[in-house]
Amino acid sequence: MDNRALLAGAGVGALLMYMLDPERGGRRRALVRDTLIRGGRLACDGADAALRDMAHRATGILSEARRARYEDEVDDDRLVQRVRARLGRVCSHPRAIDVTATDGNVTLTGPILASEVENVVSCAGSVHGVRTVSNDLEPHDTSAGIPSLQGRGHVAGPRLDILQSNWAPATRALVGIAALAAAGGVAAAYARH
Repeated sequence: MDNRALLAGAGVGALLMYMLDPERGGRRRALVRDTLIRGGRLACDGADAALRDMAHRATGILSEARRARYEDEVDDDRLVQRVRARLGRVCSHPRAIDVTATDGNVTLTGPILASEVENVVSCAGSVHGVRTVSNDLEPHDTSAGIPSLQGRGHVAGPRLDILQSNWAPATRALVGIAALAAAGGVAAAYARH
């Protein structure tokens, strides 16, 4: 008899003894049942959240595509709001920067840390509708003595979910599927050898 079959039989026997024990088996079976039900509920909730997240992302992508197709001109107020919304991802003190726009030409003024100037100007230039960016920023090596740069600044960080500490449900689902596929490929390759 194969040693693996013997060990598998012993494991199944021990599991059956554990679960069918006349004194504590009922409680153990109930715990397993409750755990499986909870796991199933969590899996359904996670799948539902991932599907909704994917649907929202698809809607956003379609809206962006439609907007890019039909919207050539952007009014200055909307352009200022778009630039301001993006600054928080590349600048530790975005409220210190004043943003103005005239016919798609954006002007940035105000104090800023010198290490952030290049990212801020590049980010402002990448906003849809911006034609040019005038850099009238006042770069400073440190925040010492500049009231609007005081306090602990916070840069929102990268937009890619996979680079963030908290992933969106769709990202979690896709990474989980990729991990399962990779594990299945490794298992299949191992089984061949």
